[in-house]
Amino acid sequence: MRREIPRYRVSIRQHLRPAPLRTDVLRTLVRRALRFLEVPGADLRILAVDDEEMEQRNREFLGRAGTTNVISFPEDDPEGGRPVLLAGDILLSVPECLSQTRDWPCSKEERVFYFVVHGVMHLLGYDHERGKAEAARMRRKEIRVYRSCMPEGRSPI
Repeated sequence: MRREIPRYRVSIRQHLRPAPLRTDVLRTLVRRALRFLEVPGADLRILAVDDEEMEQRNREFLGRAGTTNVISFPEDDPEGGRPVLLAGDILLSVPECLSQTRDWPCSKEERVFYFVVHGVMHLLGYDHERGKAEAARMRRKEIRVYRSCMPEGRSPI
């Protein structure tokens, strides 16, 4: 029996110039995470922005002042069970992500990837704002996914 290969569409755009991330490296990491999570298919759109743009989006979409590291926008509500196609947008503030991981001894792409994993977890229905237990569960899963995708010995967490 032939096993079906999952289809993962991962687009990455950068609104920063010069573009700080190697999109091929980041895309490879994201696809590894999707395979590890056994997502049957995905259509993810990742947009890397600066703090100013993130601050505007954070205020516009979440009603919060200041910047943040990542905001996820699911296409479908994951509450009704695991979707067949994981689809949505992940907005990243590259300066904020890099600032929060400045001591990590890995590439910029690997550092930003941690926050992409966080965004993917939100798209899958995890929400750290539902309480301490859910936040801890989400964090454990993020770390497990992140470590599984990093080259051996390269995970800073």
